[in-house]
Amino acid sequence: MLTIIAIDALEHKLVEEFDLPNLKLDHYGKTNISEFSEARTMVLWSSFMTGKNQEADILAKGDKEMWNTKFELDETFFSKFKNPKVIDLPGYNYDLEQHERSRLLLREYFETEDEEKKNEVRKKYNDNAFAHHRIVKKEFEDALAAGHDLLLGYFSVADEIGHLNFGNKMMNKMIYKELDEIVSQVPGDKIVLSDHGMMAIGYYGDHSEYGFWSTNFEDLGNPKITDFREIIGKKYQ
Repeated sequence: MLTIIAIDALEHKLVEEFDLPNLKLDHYGKTNISEFSEARTMVLWSSFMTGKNQEADILAKGDKEMWNTKFELDETFFSKFKNPKVIDLPGYNYDLEQHERSRLLLREYFETEDEEKKNEVRKKYNDNAFAHHRIVKKEFEDALAAGHDLLLGYFSVADEIGHLNFGNKMMNKMIYKELDEIVSQVPGDKIVLSDHGMMAIGYYGDHSEYGFWSTNFEDLGNPKITDFREIIGKKYQ
């Protein structure tokens, strides 16, 4: 069994600073996403699962329509497994309603100048992100015992919370410890992977120009995110 814990915006520097052994596993490092013009979530996860740079095709759809991107099973390396389970991955089966709620709240936050209103919207935004995280976490934990030969769970909470709260070190540490605990429950071979990291823009956070990887079975060096289809294929097919 292979389990992939896909974590949006997991920042290499914070994993090291908080010294989280399960996120680091036995081998860890940065992924190379320099082939992309910008670190975009939909582009990176789509390129990961297909093993091909999908940037040009996805950007051609426009900013809003790109989130409707959906690859079929046979277009991904998931199809090489007999009983795969993929939870909430952008470009495959992402919860678009959750994404839209998050985008609307984020827009509302930056469009208002009233500080009291900003605080109210920030709370709604954070509550929405944590509520979605709990749903994904429950589905992921249930799937661990369901006999899948491939399980991938996508966790967006570090990215969503980070955009409005990256300057809140206590909140960041709480989220990273939560993710570390999730990884600790996973048996067998596992990969922790992020599409990109996160850097501070004042109190807020924006995408950094590298991702994060770790495994408990092999040192991967400095892989491209598009390399994982081949890496996984060589080991498991």
